[in-house]
Amino acid sequence: MAADIQIQKPSPVADAVKARLVDVIRFLHARNWTPATSSNFSCKSEPAAEHFFISCSGLDKGLLTPDDFLEVDAQGSLVLSPREGLRPSAETLLHALVYRLYPGTGAVLHTHSVNGTVLSKLYETQGGLWLQDFEILKGFEGIKTHEVRVWVPIFSNMQDMQALSRIVQAELARWAPCYGFLLVGHGLYAWGETPEQAKRHLEVFEFLFEAILKLKSHGYPDYSG
Repeated sequence: MAADIQIQKPSPVADAVKARLVDVIRFLHARNWTPATSSNFSCKSEPAAEHFFISCSGLDKGLLTPDDFLEVDAQGSLVLSPREGLRPSAETLLHALVYRLYPGTGAVLHTHSVNGTVLSKLYETQGGLWLQDFEILKGFEGIKTHEVRVWVPIFSNMQDMQALSRIVQAELARWAPCYGFLLVGHGLYAWGETPEQAKRHLEVFEFLFEAILKLKSHGYPDYSG
């Protein structure tokens, strides 16, 4: 272990937030939105904190505990580890980007549902899709009417996280509010001020992804714009 990386010391506040995030992850796993060892999750002890906690790579997300998170700095570099031999998710930079762009964010959820993955492929060339005219859009924080359009950017999947982060940052800066984005053939990123709010936003996305696919299968006009 590098000299500047410490073994993590217990923090009651951080542990409580991680425990809440673990409850959310188990909910997502039960719905098959985090299959195998896919997906990654992060949280802050409070939205104003500079560091955040990211789930360890390669673990079954349905079995995660609060001890399976690493503390990283605002750039995604490892700072504290609960034990030796663990590594943060390869996509830590994308989590760091969300926290940087949206300072009030307290949790980021990255899942791999079938519906989100299918839609990411269907709308890849369009670069995203519109969500509009659905009552459940009011589940997104700050939205008070179904008469609204929410853009979901879609980005090509890349192994170079530095390059992908630059592309995502440039595009997300164009959209406000923004509650999440898709990676092609990969999955959904959604976030919120708390683990519970991030869960609510992700549930809204998943409901709408399923609804749009079902409407398309019945020949319904494309609600996504």
